[in-house]
Amino acid sequence: MPGDEKSAGLAGIYAEALLRVAEEKGCADEVLDELEEIVAFGDREPAFRRAFLSLLASPAQRGAAIERILRGHAQDVLVDFYQVLNRKGRPDLLPEVALAYRSALQAARGIVDVTVTSAVALSTADRERVRETVKRRSGLTARLIERVDPELLGGLVVRVRDSKFDTTLKTKLERLHTALLERASNEIIQSRSQPPEVKR
Repeated sequence: MPGDEKSAGLAGIYAEALLRVAEEKGCADEVLDELEEIVAFGDREPAFRRAFLSLLASPAQRGAAIERILRGHAQDVLVDFYQVLNRKGRPDLLPEVALAYRSALQAARGIVDVTVTSAVALSTADRERVRETVKRRSGLTARLIERVDPELLGGLVVRVRDSKFDTTLKTKLERLHTALLERASNEIIQSRSQPPEVKR
């Protein structure tokens, strides 16, 4: 939707500005942690979300609450930034800013999100193997996002950005099944096209 694209673009601009200031102050990683913590708390607590991450409360009320609750407990850079969003009437942008900030910070640090889906939880060796493979192929450091799907029947599905690498037994069986089915179909078609044998 156009509105969503506009919000995402605005959130990206805000995130870049916040990252620039946070890097100058030497607290970029801390700001990310606190940003995501605030957004996660809003997801768990509807009352907090309504008061802090929506337009239901007045800017004056929200601004006073931001100072009272966050000042001294979060990075000043983040509190100041949150007040800017509040004054601009866009506190609802904070979740999108958090996503854009993480992307910008990871790009600056050469880090990429890697989603790994496996039949069972990854071992330490599995994690290290995935990280080494990503580093070798892309030159980037992998931040693993792990998911378990017992239906995979072993193996891994690794997604790096838009690229997908599938080593699961389920996929191999499905490919084998498809290949056998195609071969059987071809044999049937060929036998139909051949003239019947004449018995002597």
